[in-house]
Amino acid sequence: MKVYNIKNTNFSEILKHVSTKLNICVDSNPISKNCYRVKLVKQKGTKNYQRKGYTPNKNGTPRKVNAICWHGFRDFLIELYKLNSSFRVVTAQITYNNKEDFELKYPDTANINIGSMVQPLNYEDACFCNVA
Repeated sequence: MKVYNIKNTNFSEILKHVSTKLNICVDSNPISKNCYRVKLVKQKGTKNYQRKGYTPNKNGTPRKVNAICWHGFRDFLIELYKLNSSFRVVTAQITYNNKEDFELKYPDTANINIGSMVQPLNYEDACFCNVA
């Protein structure tokens, strides 16, 4: 994702604060004076925000993917917007112009199908967050 409107902020410190709070890794680099590229990275050894794949393992159990799930992205953006409500965030799926726009649009992204037509899998369901 790309985060814009970072001028006059210490954006690297903001990222560090949010990633520490959520216990996720962040790979980031500045693109310009007003934009950062941000990639959320799954930490090895932690079970939080574990994403599941589209295809199951041979024994039928869900396959784990080395990626952050929808809930992780959601929580990351919630924390980011708590610190600055004017960031503009551009992802592969959607653009959020500010905090209010995020709060309006993000629930709909949970229902985007990332599976197939035969075996649909929504972003919201492609994780182990709700599994006991």
